[in-house]
Amino acid sequence: MKKIRLMQITHDLAIGGLQQVVVNICRSIDRDRYDVSVLCLRHLGEFVPQIEELGIKVIMLPQREDGKTDHFSFLKVAKVLKDEKVDVIHTHNTQPFFDGSLAALIAGVKAVIHTDHCRSFPDKKRYMFAEWLVSHYASKVVGVSDHTTENLVKYEHISRRKLVTIPNGIDISRYDIDIDRDAKKHDVGIKHNGFIIGMGVRLSKQKGITYLLKAMPEILKVFPDLTLVIAGDGTEKESLMNEADKLGVIDNVIFTGPRLDIDELLKLFDLYVLPSIFEGLPMVLLEAMAAGCPIVATDVGGNSTAIKHRDNGSLVESKNPQAFADEVISVLSNDQLRTQYVDKSLVLMKELFSADIMTRQYEKLYLEALKLEV
Repeated sequence: MKKIRLMQITHDLAIGGLQQVVVNICRSIDRDRYDVSVLCLRHLGEFVPQIEELGIKVIMLPQREDGKTDHFSFLKVAKVLKDEKVDVIHTHNTQPFFDGSLAALIAGVKAVIHTDHCRSFPDKKRYMFAEWLVSHYASKVVGVSDHTTENLVKYEHISRRKLVTIPNGIDISRYDIDIDRDAKKHDVGIKHNGFIIGMGVRLSKQKGITYLLKAMPEILKVFPDLTLVIAGDGTEKESLMNEADKLGVIDNVIFTGPRLDIDELLKLFDLYVLPSIFEGLPMVLLEAMAAGCPIVATDVGGNSTAIKHRDNGSLVESKNPQAFADEVISVLSNDQLRTQYVDKSLVLMKELFSADIMTRQYEKLYLEALKLEV
């Protein structure tokens, strides 16, 4: 049987949830049936070696020499699609969706699958119009949670017959590891001997880290030897470090910068914290669940798809430092509750959020779009 030539199209392969979905599809897809490649429109990124280790080709779209926005980049994408003889493209977020769809039309690609990974709605009108326009050419548009899918109906008026929800998934086995806690604490720079709470995210306003920092004084009143580890990089890093200093909690907060050992950090954390303002279905929650790390997160977007309050984790109101502090203190004070969160999350991960389950659903969409037997 001739292999289906599938191309994943993304902004980049930097550290992030969207990019991790691309990596997990590449890892889990049926390589006997699919010949996979990845096209990066803006940059490469830290995940490139992981893709290439799988024997999958990563292509960087040629950039303008002057560094300015290339409004005709879809023509370059079309050339790549023709050169690679692509049968189906899978795009991730707005620019890949728009440029990829126009390029697919020009190159005669048979099928377009698109995934929206979450953003704050309403988005810019030109972006929402562009997505509505190219959705007519797409075979299916995927939301990573019911909340995301409903936003695409409400704000972009994408036809429900085009839409489907496929929750993100991860390779659970990659988080079933043992670590040397003392060595890892030394590596991260942890000097205190109390609880370790943490997160691994892009340092952006979306993640609401400012509200977690504002919660820290209350948390430290009860657990003065606690350490908060913030792994990641982003535009808010300097302002967050300054805020931690002004709040007087900087001695209990560690900004590690970007890390590729999140699986090991999760084994170090006594509690994973996610104070986001909005979300789709964040990969970091699934990672924490797979690693056996209890969770306190905000009740936004698709977080409630993975976390049921006081069943397998805690959900609190967003932008509310006091509520976040109270819940962190409550969970850290209850060993039995944390054990319950871990046990129930692991069961849920295996049932709903594995990379294999996610990828099989995407494979079904690819085949249906090509009118092939599923």
